[in-house]
Amino acid sequence: MMPTFTTAQAPPALADIDPELHHVLTGGEIASTADPYPLYRTLRRDYPVADISGAVWVFRYDDVATVLHNPQMSTDDRNSAAHQAQQAQGALSAPYLAQLDDQSFLHRDPPEHTRLRKLVAKGFTPRRVDALRGFIQHFVTDVLDEATRRGRLDFVDELAYPLPIAVICELIGIPETDRAFVASWPRTQLCCSFESGSLKAAAELDQAGEGARQVEADRIQQQLRDYFAWLIDHRRENPGNDLVSALLAAEADGGQLSIEEINATLRLLFVAGYENAVNLLGHGTLALLRHPDQWAALRENPALAASAVDEVLRYDAPFQFTRRVALADLDLGGYRIGRGQHVLVWIAAANRDPARFADPDTFDIHRSDNRNLAFGSGMHACLGGPLARMQAEITFVVLTQRLDNPRLDADPPRYRPDVFRSLEALPISISHPPAAA
Repeated sequence: MMPTFTTAQAPPALADIDPELHHVLTGGEIASTADPYPLYRTLRRDYPVADISGAVWVFRYDDVATVLHNPQMSTDDRNSAAHQAQQAQGALSAPYLAQLDDQSFLHRDPPEHTRLRKLVAKGFTPRRVDALRGFIQHFVTDVLDEATRRGRLDFVDELAYPLPIAVICELIGIPETDRAFVASWPRTQLCCSFESGSLKAAAELDQAGEGARQVEADRIQQQLRDYFAWLIDHRRENPGNDLVSALLAAEADGGQLSIEEINATLRLLFVAGYENAVNLLGHGTLALLRHPDQWAALRENPALAASAVDEVLRYDAPFQFTRRVALADLDLGGYRIGRGQHVLVWIAAANRDPARFADPDTFDIHRSDNRNLAFGSGMHACLGGPLARMQAEITFVVLTQRLDNPRLDADPPRYRPDVFRSLEALPISISHPPAAA
């Protein structure tokens, strides 16, 4: 039963109310489970705003949307009470603090966020994104043609992972000679480690692994920073029709991006652009294969592609949660959130809130009222969302048009043991098309 409360009382501590549920949430099991949605249903109903290990977790659609739109919610971990207390105690290393000072606009608040995003948007234009359509179509078609000849497709390894890497390389302007090197970077959960502030918040789910994660974060961040520093220097001497050159030339209100800001932006776009798309493609293909009637509907009417992508985003969000820091004491859903507290907003739970969506656990690509929160909302809405959507629209259409009687080799498939829920593998068997008469 949901605890009773009076207006503006502190959120209930879940460890005191339900220790078993608290253990499940903080033990990392939620990330790799095949179906976390029954758990989200319980949390949304019984503990919609709860204190879990010192952070406030939020599960209802209206509350999540409120947090995402509220200008008093920061994306900069330096505003958190926990960070400030640790810094005062000398518990934070100099390298960690330096990394926080070198983060992208994702972890900046206005006015810096406004300035940086405006400049980045001048390079990351809809026209530049749409110019990748043919590249994506060709890539997906080639992969599926080869898979059809073999009669099987390892969807994650052969398409969901390499396609976004290839697309972001094409967008950024990574030279052909470097693409094998870039693609060889191991598939860690880069989104958790490319910026230490993100890692620090995510590590609340896995305190035991925090040290190892920090070492990996430092290694990956330095590798990305070094490579993009070289690429920026190369494009300053050899400008081209690519995003790096566009960012170097971007200017607004008499200002330009510094070299450090361009480097941070490229790291953000590379990692976020990859991970969002990998999960969108994987979750969407799995949902379509589990719902043959929806697969058939898209095959019969490819014009449903945009609606199908919206439904995938709602039904199984690429990122299950995101986080904010309260800049002031705030009331949310009848509870008081204190200044400096971390707030984890569970997008995946919000997107299946029956108070917002009719029949929310049904996967329906014809759904018309689908204002999901998968790519965020407000000033921090995902800048790369249109690129991820385009990759998914093209992929889902080509899949349904070219694959004959595809079947999952394993259901449920394997998920990665990371903070964010992501498929490890999705092997698919394919029937060979009938020979021409």
